[in-house]
Amino acid sequence: MLSIFKKDTPTIQEPTSNIKDLAHDGHNYFSDDLIILDEALTGNLFCAEKVMIEQHGVLTGNITSKTCLVTGQVNGDILSLDLLDIRATAVVIGNIQSAKVNIEPGAVINGYITVGEDIEALTERWNKTKFSTDQHLTAKLNNELSAINISSADKPIAVEKTDKPKAAQPTTTYVPEPAAEERLVAKPPVAAAAPKKDEEQANNQRWW
Repeated sequence: MLSIFKKDTPTIQEPTSNIKDLAHDGHNYFSDDLIILDEALTGNLFCAEKVMIEQHGVLTGNITSKTCLVTGQVNGDILSLDLLDIRATAVVIGNIQSAKVNIEPGAVINGYITVGEDIEALTERWNKTKFSTDQHLTAKLNNELSAINISSADKPIAVEKTDKPKAAQPTTTYVPEPAAEERLVAKPPVAAAAPKKDEEQANNQRWW
């Protein structure tokens, strides 16, 4: 009985957006398979497959995708190649273009609606605006590396200048060492010169 009067506590659902996991360049977000928006965002969405704007999602920007489901609000243009599904709670302020459009009663659309346009023209436009995450990141990386290489090539090489004079290097004079034979062989003694005759006579004279 008591369970009848028990109030159900409302469950708070957390946003299911995957925007933080997407590759992006400025305000442009890219995905190869799925983009889910359940919060407010300013930017453009590019997806090769499906974009879902949930009921609490508010996008200020354009959508380019293969299929698109809108239950929230979009302030921008929508280009969907295959199918654009707009639910009753949706508000779209912008032009929409798709091969097939499903609009539920109650949806608010303020803009031009183009449905069933020439598929070849629509595909050509899609190919011009379609982005692949890998290709985009690769191109961005190559551009950044090219910019770094150009800036490093233009930068002059700094040469350190010092006003201090260089210290004089000591000079050494080479004195050749005597040969091994000259060091080992002793020179013979030189004989004393014979006394001269005058000296001999003076020495022979006695004063006594």
